[in-house]
Amino acid sequence: IDNVVGSYRLPSYEDRPSLPYVEALYREVHRWRPVLPNGVPHATVSDDVYKGYFIPKGNSSTAITRNEDTYPEPDSFNPERFLNLDGTLTDDTVSYVFGFGRRTCPGEYMADKVVWLMIVSVLATFNISKARDDETGNEIDVDPDAYTDGTSRCDINNEN
Repeated sequence: IDNVVGSYRLPSYEDRPSLPYVEALYREVHRWRPVLPNGVPHATVSDDVYKGYFIPKGNSSTAITRNEDTYPEPDSFNPERFLNLDGTLTDDTVSYVFGFGRRTCPGEYMADKVVWLMIVSVLATFNISKARDDETGNEIDVDPDAYTDGTSRCDINNEN
């Protein structure tokens, strides 16, 4: 971010094409922990094909994010899975997180821009690291299997 934006301004949406790692991070956040993973459960009632993809009967839409053929080690957080070897982005935009067809999120384009800007602005202005145990001073490991309905503990320091 510093190489593209410098230290005298915040990133803007126009910087997005020049920040492929931030884009990969954004996509992996959506894939790894979708905002609404536990909405009303939906499953296919019969085999289907959508845009060339076979969807077997009984599959949940959340299974897309855990497909090991598409996302090796799907439970691991790995933004690099959205980058080609030359550092450019793959074609996988994870647009499925906003729904499909008539039930696509009506705020998809606004949410996409707002969330991306929030992520890049936080990364540009703060250093975020694991929290430390108050008694031992050791880093507290993040439990990747834990979901929380509140905040998580971390250390946040202002970027100079």
